Amino acid sequence: MTLVRDLMTPMPQTIGFDISVTKAMEMMAKYACHHLPVLEGGKLVGVLSDRDLSMIRHDSDTITAEHLVKDLMSDSPIIIEPSAAINTAIQTMLDNKINSLIVRAEENQPWGILTSTDLLRHVVEKT
Repeated sequence: MTLVRDLMTPMPQTIGFDISVTKAMEMMAKYACHHLPVLEGGKLVGVLSDRDLSMIRHDSDTITAEHLVKDLMSDSPIIIEPSAAINTAIQTMLDNKINSLIVRAEENQPWGILTSTDLLRHVVEKT
């Protein structure tokens, strides 16, 4: 059985809650990612997705330095255990209509993120 820990990205790129949305877009492009866990003082406070950023692009023709990550992020990230089965992760994403889960750290292992892209890649590799 495949577990979340087998597919997650450990130690993902993160961003501060008080950073500009422009910087967040640059980071997503640079690291080719669609989700950035948001930290405040080293503590997880949210997740910013490309979907969050597309809302501001749709609502405004110009993105300014005044737009901050904290204004767009989802502030209730859903956390899953690394020992959870992949089917549990998929069902959690479907139930919550989201594309990423934060993976809780375990013992001496880093925390991570599991995305719908990770799950799709797994499906393709198994076929």
